[in-house]
Amino acid sequence: MRYFNNLVTSLVILFSAGSAVADDHLQVPEYGGVETFACSFNEGKDMDDLLKVTKKWDKWFDKNSTVGYTGLVLTPYYYDALEADVYWVGFSSSLEDQAVAQTEFLATDLSADFYDVYTCESHAQLAWVRIRDEVGPSADGVVDFSACAMLPGATQQALSTADEKMNAFLTEIGSTARIYRWYPMQGGEANGADFYQAGWSSSLQEKGANADKFVRAGGPLVQTSLYGELLSCNNGPSATYLEVGGGNVE
Repeated sequence: MRYFNNLVTSLVILFSAGSAVADDHLQVPEYGGVETFACSFNEGKDMDDLLKVTKKWDKWFDKNSTVGYTGLVLTPYYYDALEADVYWVGFSSSLEDQAVAQTEFLATDLSADFYDVYTCESHAQLAWVRIRDEVGPSADGVVDFSACAMLPGATQQALSTADEKMNAFLTEIGSTARIYRWYPMQGGEANGADFYQAGWSSSLQEKGANADKFVRAGGPLVQTSLYGELLSCNNGPSATYLEVGGGNVE
């Protein structure tokens, strides 16, 4: 029962995220679909084998897909316990586009090529919400994850206000960090998290440079003052990522 309560809570937060009420109409933020696969390589297979399959998929996508979908391969970089060798992450511009992309893919025999390379332990559906993205995506880089829960009494309006102030601070210090939130929907237990925050950088060096700017400008104190009464977040793993195909996701 707790899982379904978490799911309902996530959806309520998603569709009120970043909202401002005008004439009693809800302003829905920019969002879309995320699907993730957690996979381990089959015996004798490795990343080179996976990239060969993704090239085949990308060629099929360019000729046949009717909707936007961007595929990334994530490899754990900073982690505590290694649960999978590699993660597939696919982005869509909407939840309907996500369903169309999945349906079109399942009508092919490409899944057999992927499963010849790896075995996947989980397949989850989430929804992404953009919090900050002033520089746009890069073809490769590193992404940091944290799991966050809303504290009792916190409101989405207060969180949106805090986000605006934090974004202004990050712009002022010259940070290029891209920040998105992923809201769990199907396929996995949220374990108490209302959302996962993903911070994207184009390289380890850029990640480090942004962290230095943040610390030297007093970012930790600013963060506590803005979010301390709103969120409880636990820093999680980091992964390197590589875009392997698809496209046209805004």
